[in-house]
Amino acid sequence: MIACLQFSTMRQTKVQIALMAALLIVVLVAGCAAPAKVDDADRNIKKARDLIARAARPESSAGREKDYKEAIKYLSDVANSSYKEKPQAAVALFELGEIYETAPGKLHNLRQAHAEYTTLINRFDKTKTELNGRGYLANEIDQVFGIVSKAKEKKVAVAQKLDVENSKQKLLGVLNLYKIMDFLVNLTGKKPGFSYWFAIILVTLVVKTAITPLTKAQFKAMKEMQKIAPLVKEIQEKHKGDQQTIGSKTMELYKQHKINPFASCLPLLVQMPILMLLYYMIRTYEFQFANGTFLWIGSSLQHMYDLNVPMGAGGTVWVTAGNLSEPDLVLVVLYVISMFISTKLSNVDPTQAEQQKMMAIVMPIMFAFIFAGFPSAFLLYWLVFNILQTAQQYMILHSPGKPAPEVVSAQLPEPGANAPQPRKKKRK
Repeated sequence: MIACLQFSTMRQTKVQIALMAALLIVVLVAGCAAPAKVDDADRNIKKARDLIARAARPESSAGREKDYKEAIKYLSDVANSSYKEKPQAAVALFELGEIYETAPGKLHNLRQAHAEYTTLINRFDKTKTELNGRGYLANEIDQVFGIVSKAKEKKVAVAQKLDVENSKQKLLGVLNLYKIMDFLVNLTGKKPGFSYWFAIILVTLVVKTAITPLTKAQFKAMKEMQKIAPLVKEIQEKHKGDQQTIGSKTMELYKQHKINPFASCLPLLVQMPILMLLYYMIRTYEFQFANGTFLWIGSSLQHMYDLNVPMGAGGTVWVTAGNLSEPDLVLVVLYVISMFISTKLSNVDPTQAEQQKMMAIVMPIMFAFIFAGFPSAFLLYWLVFNILQTAQQYMILHSPGKPAPEVVSAQLPEPGANAPQPRKKKRK
């Protein structure tokens, strides 16, 4: 019995030793793997630097673009791979920004350089405590602080160059939209907490007033559709399951009441170029909007949290932005709510009730992802425009007018009802 117990105890001890050995191997492998990844990052950065140095030589003009492209690939791998939170990623992003800022020819792209510096700052502009939490050593924290400080200087310099370029752009060689927005901002003294958002709202009001006739035509067509909605519903119930008959009788109903079901689409199509023009105006002035704030944007609540949105403009989206040139999640949420209400009010055709119900949910969510990475100046314009549009829509669709036609089943003739009947033969 004692021997059995001793054998059992020895067996348990061996198992424990084996498990401890396995655990030690896993720890050693993991410990070796991490430096290997860091070594890979360092090697890629060195390869990129060698390529950039070769491309900078006067005699390397033939293969210069190829060398820069390879360098960009190596640096992008470091910046966006599994070690994107490591100090090496900060180095890679900074050097990517420098390539796009200084490279000659097609690769020279100030907007992309600005985007790389912005990504670096958003990802690595953290406190010492936060960097400690990532496992950074003291020298790595100092290195990241230095890179972030340089990136901020570079970002400002690049933004100034882009702003100068934007200020010279003329739409179709005639219209300088930058100057118009700059005039409206200067009208109230370029005050950070007022002038910029006020200029956005002012220009939105002017444009909305200008396209009001088109808006009225669009919503009046919707209202006519609303009036005959009960008759359309009656057709649906009477011919349930027969989509072909429902479609043909609905079109007969539209014809009888002189309604064009596509009348609300044409004014919308005419409005789109005007709205895009307004967006372009705000876009050309985006670097000046870095000086503007709005309520919670730029307040003590700024940069509370951030998240990455893959769709639309992409990049970092702040829950509360620091200025009107940065994305702001609160404005996105407000816009989604306004769009949901607007879409619900547009549901006037009962033949498409289910599709419209789905659209009221899907469309706002889709636009939330598309617009999430856009500057908050643009989102503020789009939100104000949508609120004004929804208010007009509600007033027109719910204003008193001609009474709706009564629901009378016999209003529409059955197919063949008006066809000539064969004459009966007279008896001799």
